Amino acid sequence: MIKNKPVAAEFNFWKWLHKNRIKVVTYSFLIIIPLTLLLTAYVGTYTTHRKVHFDQQVTDSTEYISKFTDMDAIDAFELTIDWKELKYPVLNDEDELTGGYYMFSMFYTARQNYSVSSMTVTPVLKTDWTDIRSIGNPVTLTQTARNVQIPFNYELPVKPLWFVTVEEPILYLKIEYTFVTASNQITKTVYLQYILSDINPDKVVV
Repeated sequence: MIKNKPVAAEFNFWKWLHKNRIKVVTYSFLIIIPLTLLLTAYVGTYTTHRKVHFDQQVTDSTEYISKFTDMDAIDAFELTIDWKELKYPVLNDEDELTGGYYMFSMFYTARQNYSVSSMTVTPVLKTDWTDIRSIGNPVTLTQTARNVQIPFNYELPVKPLWFVTVEEPILYLKIEYTFVTASNQITKTVYLQYILSDINPDKVVV
């Protein structure tokens, strides 16, 4: 006599969920909710500190910039940047960090059929993930290399969050320029982002 094999009971998710609802709620509270809150905190912190402004002091009219032009997409000129020097700050008698700076050499080359008549750059050093920020004085750029120095009296790296280490600030530039093309004089403003984490300065001043 051939015996019939027992038929495996079909898994019913809703019955399982009803039976284990207390465990599911408990695990959600202990694991899923904390992970969601943690992810929200990371995303919120990152997004908040990806914006930058170019004012010495924040006012009601301060504009925060979060979108930046690619350097190769600028219409009237090509910009050359060389990280010349880095000087780490030191503690003074009041236990304040002082004397630190980043120095860059910058100049522009006008593109074909464009004549640039004036250009001013305002530099800012700012980190992702934190509110560390330092602004330099506006500098007039020409087609001859000129040093642009930004004070930076902070210690890096820092760890603002678990698994997040900030090694270098990012160089942000506000460039206001006037150019002539096809007999028309035009004034524009572009915002650039220059990543420093993958390059080294020519000189570290000690």
